[in-house]
Amino acid sequence: MPTIDDHITTYLAAIEVEGKTLKTRQSYANSLADFRKIGRVLGLPDTVEDYTVSHVYAFLAEIRRRGYSVLYQHRRHREVKTCFSWFRRMGILEVNVFQRVPLVKLPLTIKTPFSPPEVQRLLDAQDRETLTGSRNYALVLFLLDSGVRASECVAVQLDDVDWDRGRVFIRHGKGEKQRWVGIGPRTQDALVDYTSRFRGDTNGALFRTSAGDDMSSPHTLNTLLQRLATQTGVSDVHPHRFRHTFATWAIESGAREIDIQMLLGHSDLTMTHRYARTYTSEKAVRAHASLSPVNRLPTPNSTSSSRRP
Repeated sequence: MPTIDDHITTYLAAIEVEGKTLKTRQSYANSLADFRKIGRVLGLPDTVEDYTVSHVYAFLAEIRRRGYSVLYQHRRHREVKTCFSWFRRMGILEVNVFQRVPLVKLPLTIKTPFSPPEVQRLLDAQDRETLTGSRNYALVLFLLDSGVRASECVAVQLDDVDWDRGRVFIRHGKGEKQRWVGIGPRTQDALVDYTSRFRGDTNGALFRTSAGDDMSSPHTLNTLLQRLATQTGVSDVHPHRFRHTFATWAIESGAREIDIQMLLGHSDLTMTHRYARTYTSEKAVRAHASLSPVNRLPTPNSTSSSRRP
């Protein structure tokens, strides 16, 4: 009888044939390797048919006991569950016991977008008469205007820009999904300035290093943005915050969630709802003055105040 390790080997080969990206396959392989390593320590079954709900909880309890983050716990749970779903779909299992156990809950955090003054500080600090300044100015506007991921930004080629229609083709989105993103006139003007005066018109990465090389990875982009943070005193300057700001400002301007989903390349509305939560929370705080029960109380006779200056 095949062991669970035999079935996992087949599963990992199957998702490669099905077209999962290398990054996705590596993540699943790591999750399943951890699952089996912990399973051997706990004495969990070696055959998939023998797994019960109690075994699932034993596995989850162990990774929690080891002090792994909630995000780590959630990912391991979700990816092993997906593997067992494949076992069931292939007829290896009749029941997926992982399906019966709710996923580890992720915290609902409120992430703060950039404020307009913060973005302006980033722009004002750039000397557009230099290669670095012109590039950084265009880069900040591009990240904010398009909402692209770091990996997508460094992969954009000069030929991917449709200057006539004000859009950029994202060839290598998450999961190798392609899409178009829009850029406005101000961003286009900044890109034209950078490419015509400094970068040149040879094809290759749209944004290049100061030495004229293509950016090799998202890490290069992050390092560049960290320098901008140090230069301007603006905190948390990274690609995803620009992405988050794009979504939050778009929602505040009345954009439809389906538009944001398509522009950001989300497979469903889950992530879009997380961005909407930031705006909803901020909107509620702004409305507090008209909603506050304390503001309805009679004005105190004393003129003294204990508020901080």
